[in-house]
Amino acid sequence: SILVIALVVGGLLQSGTAAAREWETATMKELLLSPASRWAIVTGKMLGAMVMGLTSVLVMLLVLIVLIGVHPLHWAAMIGYTLLTSAIFIALGTWLGTLIKQKQAFTGLAFGLTIPLFFISGAFGPISFNVPALQVLAQILPVYYAIVVQQYAFHNFTLNTYTLVGNTLILCAFLLLFIVLAAVALRRSTIAN
Repeated sequence: SILVIALVVGGLLQSGTAAAREWETATMKELLLSPASRWAIVTGKMLGAMVMGLTSVLVMLLVLIVLIGVHPLHWAAMIGYTLLTSAIFIALGTWLGTLIKQKQAFTGLAFGLTIPLFFISGAFGPISFNVPALQVLAQILPVYYAIVVQQYAFHNFTLNTYTLVGNTLILCAFLLLFIVLAAVALRRSTIAN
């Protein structure tokens, strides 16, 4: 769960603040005038954020494994799900940063939403709220599924009734959704300007 919240915050802030900063400094207008497609711009921004974020992910994994002593039972799954989770929140951050276009406003939103959503997503065990609305809310968030797959990778736990493949497909669907939303937001921003 600690790894997931680090990936959520790191991915959102790395990509979202970069996207918003490019609107504030008008660098995005120059990119939009280039012959590159909107998809290429969005993909490039997300890959750049992924590369920049890998250092913090490696530091977090070292702290978790070496200092805290939590060793994954499934190393390949842990690496794959860490990269997938990071990509999801980088895509989400790129989309939100493109929509908001202001670094300070985006940062406040990122911190304001991340922590509450993390707690209702089952960070400390299976979701067992007595409020059905919270259960539904938790299960429509990618944080919930990221926690489920990381619990499998580290402890071989199964926290929901979906299969591992099912949880992975849901996470891939979130990634695709956020990439498409980021590209659409960039296209709409182009039309508005």
